[in-house]
Amino acid sequence: MRKFRRPLVVLSRCIEHDHCRYDGSMISSPFVRQFEDYADFITVCPEVEIGLGVPRPPIHITEVDGKPRLVQPETGRDITADMRSFIDSFLGSLDAVDGFILKNRSPSCGIRNVKVYRGEGRRPGRDGMGFFGRAVMERFPHLPLEDEGRLRNLQIREDFLIKLYLVRDLRSVEGLQDLIDFHTQNKLLLMSISPEGQNILGRVIGEQTDHEDAIKEYSEIFHEIIREPLKPERLINALLHAFGHFSSELNGGEKKYFLESVEWYRRGVVPLLVPISILRSWVVRFGDIYLEKQTLFEPYPRELVPVTLII
Repeated sequence: MRKFRRPLVVLSRCIEHDHCRYDGSMISSPFVRQFEDYADFITVCPEVEIGLGVPRPPIHITEVDGKPRLVQPETGRDITADMRSFIDSFLGSLDAVDGFILKNRSPSCGIRNVKVYRGEGRRPGRDGMGFFGRAVMERFPHLPLEDEGRLRNLQIREDFLIKLYLVRDLRSVEGLQDLIDFHTQNKLLLMSISPEGQNILGRVIGEQTDHEDAIKEYSEIFHEIIREPLKPERLINALLHAFGHFSSELNGGEKKYFLESVEWYRRGVVPLLVPISILRSWVVRFGDIYLEKQTLFEPYPRELVPVTLII
């Protein structure tokens, strides 16, 4: 079993941690509840942090002269400056953080589908992003970021978890040998994200003579690569690459069953760990030393798979 480092994740406090929403409620998330056993959280509620009480009149994003303002329509209060001040202070204080899970559609934390109003904040307009959510995307574009609503989706959640644990492991790299080990163990997983990127990262290691420069350049390219959404087709190519190690040793029924599981994954019927588990059984059976060290076969804690299936 792979030993996982615990990622540090910034989490909207209203998700499973505090009754701090505008109406005094708390958001239920089976995934976040279980994930707490495998990650460390920094919880934050920007609205409470700037002094808004619980419960409180709702706040809206209102477009004034083409610029977004954060207002409380019931009181007429404009809290834009207070929110921006808190955002600068809080995000500026973050050091070693691996990802973010934020409340969906929130005028503070939302990263998509947030209502932007016109006039005095009472007429619906376009969709946009919350103030805090937008700032996170701008300041940490290289880190995994999702809202709790989208994480109910199987493939989106796997994308988030795979990248989060990759980011956490890279953060532990301290020297060139650590970097070589990281790249070697994650070769198939990186290939499944970006074959071209994986090759570029390999060249960075091979061509650099200065250890610090190599780590810096590798990290910059790595974080750019993982901004791409995971594509099932690329993951399947990595699975088939591993499958090639055993294909001559398997009977027709075993090959057929594996290829069916790959098709089930492609259709979104089963999680990635189903075909991966089949491959891993062959890694053990045939004693493939190279593949047994590949993180592709356990990219995140397998205990998180059952809640992945809860919609």
